[in-house]
Amino acid sequence: MSNLHINIGNFQKCKNGQNSFGDVFLTKFVKEENRRILVLSDGMGSGIKANVLATLTASMALNFVKDLKDVQHSSELIMNILPKCSERKISYSTFTILDIKDDNTVEMIVYDSPLPIILSKHGLERIKWEEIELHDGEHTGKQIFIGKYKANLEDRIIFFTDGVTQSGIGLNSNIDGWEYNDVIKYIQDILIRDKSISSKDLSAKIVHKAELNDELKMKDDASCAAVFFREPRELLICTGPPREKTRDMEYSFKFKEFKGRRVVCGGTTAEILKRELDIKELGQMKKIDEDLPPISFFEGVDLVSEGIMTLSKVEKILSLKWIADLKDGSAERIVKLILKNDKIKFLVGTATNEYHHGLEYKMRIQIVKSIIELLEEKFLKNVDIEMF
Repeated sequence: MSNLHINIGNFQKCKNGQNSFGDVFLTKFVKEENRRILVLSDGMGSGIKANVLATLTASMALNFVKDLKDVQHSSELIMNILPKCSERKISYSTFTILDIKDDNTVEMIVYDSPLPIILSKHGLERIKWEEIELHDGEHTGKQIFIGKYKANLEDRIIFFTDGVTQSGIGLNSNIDGWEYNDVIKYIQDILIRDKSISSKDLSAKIVHKAELNDELKMKDDASCAAVFFREPRELLICTGPPREKTRDMEYSFKFKEFKGRRVVCGGTTAEILKRELDIKELGQMKKIDEDLPPISFFEGVDLVSEGIMTLSKVEKILSLKWIADLKDGSAERIVKLILKNDKIKFLVGTATNEYHHGLEYKMRIQIVKSIIELLEEKFLKNVDIEMF
């Protein structure tokens, strides 16, 4: 298994006057194979009809690639299964697929979209693209491009819809739109200024530039996705006291030995760590959230919060379709730490409270498992759990 983290992000803008994205970006994490499959699809036209075409295309592509079906056959199936546009009487949706394997080998499939840009610490990487011609249905004669690349530390792969490269057509000096090589130069300039920029932020900058090219009135949907292979950033979330008091020291040392960022959720948990590790408490507790208890400040710990209610709110926030403009609450701080880190480890104590007949323990485990599922499936995080 690779020790690199795969940071994935995307950003989209609708065509001016539309409320629905005509481009769709979907991801799937195949945990048992440590594979990540990414699909960016662009449906014909814009609005709801385009969104339906793009969603169907991306969904089928994910499933076909996951099941390792033949590329040519899968592509022909996708194109011929799509519903036909009522106006143009044809079905049409472009797509770019990345299948990232356990060893960081990336297999790429591109149909009628700009080819992905691959950048390493050495500069632009040029790979050999194989052309496959479709031989079945209304798309006979169309070409699909297939490429393979073995990624290394600090490599990036950036791919986008033609709403990016066609931005600015006919305006000022951009007669032919934002040319592909100019997009590459723009990305390289960004990386010179900020070599650690996240994939989401990089994608957003590219789409915002396309929007500027269109004088802030997008002429087409524009979407960008990016992949960044980097050293993993690690976060530990410690919650709940151990079932056996005799394991308090072992539990505490697991917390102490962790090298990344650290969060404690639960007053009893915090007291155990404070006692066993002789952690110094810094200042008074502070109320930062209207509906949650105050946070504490411990030396060497990023955040000390209440337990189950806080984790429940973390789960609720992570479940949202869009996470933006988070306020400064304890759950929000945990979410921000989660999103900034790559490998998330949960250290979970399984002690039961006799007064609550074990309900608190069951709630804690259920909430943690729900958060883990969200982090793995929705955010493609590497997650581990250890029970005490």
